[in-house]
Amino acid sequence: MQALLDATVLQQPATGVAKVTLGLYESCFDLLPSMEVTAFHRRPLNCALAPQIRSVQYASHIPNYFWRSVALPMYILRHRPTFVHFPWNGHVANHISDTTTVTTILDVLPLIIPAYFKSRKDEREYRKRIQTDIDRSHLIMTISEYSKKEIIRNFAVKTEPLVVYPGSTIKVNSQWSKRNENEGDAYFLYVGGYDRRKGLEALLEVFIKLHRNGQLHSRLVLTAERKGYFSTEFRRLVTEGLRLGAVRETGYVSDIDLSRLYSRAIALVYPSKFEGFGLPPLEAMTLGCPVITTKCTSIPEICGDAAYYVDPDDETDFADALIALQNDFELGRVLGEKGKKRSARFSWHKSARIFLDAIMKFVANEEVNKAVF
Repeated sequence: MQALLDATVLQQPATGVAKVTLGLYESCFDLLPSMEVTAFHRRPLNCALAPQIRSVQYASHIPNYFWRSVALPMYILRHRPTFVHFPWNGHVANHISDTTTVTTILDVLPLIIPAYFKSRKDEREYRKRIQTDIDRSHLIMTISEYSKKEIIRNFAVKTEPLVVYPGSTIKVNSQWSKRNENEGDAYFLYVGGYDRRKGLEALLEVFIKLHRNGQLHSRLVLTAERKGYFSTEFRRLVTEGLRLGAVRETGYVSDIDLSRLYSRAIALVYPSKFEGFGLPPLEAMTLGCPVITTKCTSIPEICGDAAYYVDPDDETDFADALIALQNDFELGRVLGEKGKKRSARFSWHKSARIFLDAIMKFVANEEVNKAVF
């Protein structure tokens, strides 16, 4: 089996989408060692590929639009892979024939988040692009039942999207033990992007107020792939938290450092209101880090009964959760153990099997159809 992977997302630093894409293919090699994968890209990659993946940087001198609409289809036509995979919310090239097209639509959150679009025209253009991607694809994948439901609700699909859950991309390292009950420099952890939908303004408001009142003595460590302050108020809150010593910003951290941060945190605080999956809670649970989060969108589907849920719009509810996890070591231990058990449900091996079985079935059906007609 020969796969061509649109590796555009791997041109970025190692974001969640990039990690999930690479994690899936690494597990595919475990199940199907003979599989051949070519990562096709225009600009240099910023992510390390598995040794089994061949990297092809092609036509870097032409604009991205022409690369996608001309260079990519020409390469596919010349090499005839078994399937081509677009893993980053579509952008499927036109004029692809005699090759199975697989597209991952991670979510359609722009249609869920209130006032996301600046105009009706922007929303229509988004809907048209996603529908075109669906129409050009033989197989649509997504990452949660929530996302699947929203894709079906908002778009015309030929077949139901295939749910392929991500596994954790974080490795367990036994040398980093869980924090001790009496350990100093205790901290809560936030992992993810700086984005309005993540509920960060409410988190900082509550955290700073509790810190000022002396009810919290722990810090809040913020990690982010990119430090982009999405509002003047968010910038002000971060600045105030830094000045008080209540907040620390790390910027992007490697997976090794992230594993250490998870392993020694009081809890991951993930106040997001809109998620297609929510990788940080899964990473945290894998490492036995308690999770404080919301019951919004896909998050309960991932965390089950292994998280401390809060209403992100209820300041008292939020404050009670932070104080409880800071002061009740046993509560954190119980949640950490529940999280480990819950995270075991999300296996890369299982996801890779679902992915490969679906492609093999589709390719086999196509071969039968060609033979008959």
